[in-house]
Amino acid sequence: MNDFRSFEQLRVNELSVIRHGFFRPWFELSDGQFSYGKLSSISIWRNTVAIETAQENWVIKRKSLISRVFFIQQPQGVNIGTVTPEILSRKTVLNMDNGFAAALNAKAFLSRTYSWANDQHGELLTIKPAIWSYKTPFTISIDLNLLKNAPYLPLLALLGVNLILLKQAAQAATAH
Repeated sequence: MNDFRSFEQLRVNELSVIRHGFFRPWFELSDGQFSYGKLSSISIWRNTVAIETAQENWVIKRKSLISRVFFIQQPQGVNIGTVTPEILSRKTVLNMDNGFAAALNAKAFLSRTYSWANDQHGELLTIKPAIWSYKTPFTISIDLNLLKNAPYLPLLALLGVNLILLKQAAQAATAH
């Protein structure tokens, strides 16, 4: 956990997600100079991923092999939240056990840009996939005024990247 810079020390409002590796890639959340977090796959089928930041670590685990629901766990295995993609919608809802809730939505009907929004804080962050960039597949925009008030921003950024990667893989599988 000491390899990452604290998210409260963030001074830029745009972060890049850098892809490392080819067969079992892992993704780093960076501003170009410092690393703020890491998303890596634990299982071979990508149904369990780990998110590491300076403040906290989480494990995102699919409820079952064919379930749409994901559990957010602490590294000790304690469930602290759920992620549920809605049926026939591009909306995904995050509900934490402490009452925090947010929704990942596409910005517009044919848009590639996604945003996490919350009833209390409004739009928390925006994730934009790059079209032809293999090394930096995502750009994340964050309002710096929300750093002290909005919880779980590093989790939302890397969880959003994971959910978009899963959607892209599902779309690629159905295209063939």
